[in-house]
Amino acid sequence: MSVEFDFQQQRVVHLDLSSFKTVQSGTSIRTTLSVMRQNRIGAILVEDEKHNLIGIFTERDVLLKVASVPNILERPVDNVMTDEPQCVRTTTSVGLALELMNSGDYRNVPVQDENGSVVGNLSQQAMITFLTDHFPRQIYNLPPVPEMIPTTREGA
Repeated sequence: MSVEFDFQQQRVVHLDLSSFKTVQSGTSIRTTLSVMRQNRIGAILVEDEKHNLIGIFTERDVLLKVASVPNILERPVDNVMTDEPQCVRTTTSVGLALELMNSGDYRNVPVQDENGSVVGNLSQQAMITFLTDHFPRQIYNLPPVPEMIPTTREGA
């Protein structure tokens, strides 16, 4: 089977989406950062009181919106999260999800079921794991610098 075929056939639901946590709207930035540190995750999903996804807070948000602003840690995470993040459905193909991540420069994309409920977070690490699990021969046999091709045999 080809890489392209597998990308179109495999669905996002078959990837590891388990490394995600949520916080409620209004949670302080300090508490949100604590949850991220404790769980060793790079993004946290923000939900309203009805458990609808309203935003995502990532390491990038920490660097760009929090790190340089003194006394911001007690404010609600809603002030610095990314509102209405791009999402994929569990039925979305891995190829389309990868295309979305690449075109939007996203490291994390929330995954929702057909009812719109959050079921996971598609991270770059989940995508890399998928690639190495499904294409070990192609991935593990790449030279450290793909453009670097030896002109002579080793030992010759």
